[in-house]
Amino acid sequence: MRLSSSQLNDMMFTSIQNSTSGVNTALAQMGTQKKMLAASDDPLGAVQVMMLNREQSNISQFQKNITNLEKQLGLTESHIDASHNAMLRVEELVTSVLNASNSEMGGREAIASELEGLLDQLVGEANSKNPNGDYIFSGTKTDSEAVARDPETGKFVFQGNDEQRMVSVAESINVPANQTASDLFFNGASDGSDIFNTLDSLVKDLRDPGVTGSALTSSVTNAQSNVTGVMDGMGQVLTEVGGQRASLDRISGSHEDNALMNDNLIGEVEDLDYSEAILRLNTHMAALQATQMSYTKIQNLSLFKMM
Repeated sequence: MRLSSSQLNDMMFTSIQNSTSGVNTALAQMGTQKKMLAASDDPLGAVQVMMLNREQSNISQFQKNITNLEKQLGLTESHIDASHNAMLRVEELVTSVLNASNSEMGGREAIASELEGLLDQLVGEANSKNPNGDYIFSGTKTDSEAVARDPETGKFVFQGNDEQRMVSVAESINVPANQTASDLFFNGASDGSDIFNTLDSLVKDLRDPGVTGSALTSSVTNAQSNVTGVMDGMGQVLTEVGGQRASLDRISGSHEDNALMNDNLIGEVEDLDYSEAILRLNTHMAALQATQMSYTKIQNLSLFKMM
């Protein structure tokens, strides 16, 4: 088989181009530390990496949601705990009203004054804000105080709503980001009254010399019923919030495990085996050098030199 000069040149150029391409690919892979420089290098692997990266993005968003939610639940828990502690003192004071030592107006006034202070504290806790200035216990009406006095009736009213803001923390898993003052303070008594107006009414009765005997006993009994209901409700909510925080810890740990596994899978598709890349680089460079030397020698050949 005879080769023309043009055919020989084409063969040599093709060999040089292939070897040069191999060298450039190996160098590019080593520079990027990735064995897949384009989707065409590994179409199936590219699809797998795309799906894994999408999942990683979702996990990252879930983790951000969990971090923010943990802060909100922690803040909620601290204010409910403070309210519960205040209610413990309220319970003690209400129970002590009917003691003989407190039957005189002086003792009743002392109890009324402390209950009034605790009432103010509870209103303050119910109207707590987060660092963004949103009211924590107002449901989705975060720009409104949860509790306020009606200027016309003088009664305490709930100004928020009962809606909870749900936060996605995993696929098909949503966790409430808030509790409402309605659930915490306005559902304790069997007659539907709330702790604010109940305490406010008891304070007025304690300061009224005309409220004695059965009337005072009735006022105290009503307050005791409300206090017990509210404290039970707060305890239940605290348990729920604590359970939600524990659940977030478990979900966050699961996300970390999945993210690590995904990183490993992506690495198996993308990451470069340096020893293998160096071997290919040396092989292509050796082939390139050999082809260049062969081409140079063939170019220098002539009929006269061969005679």
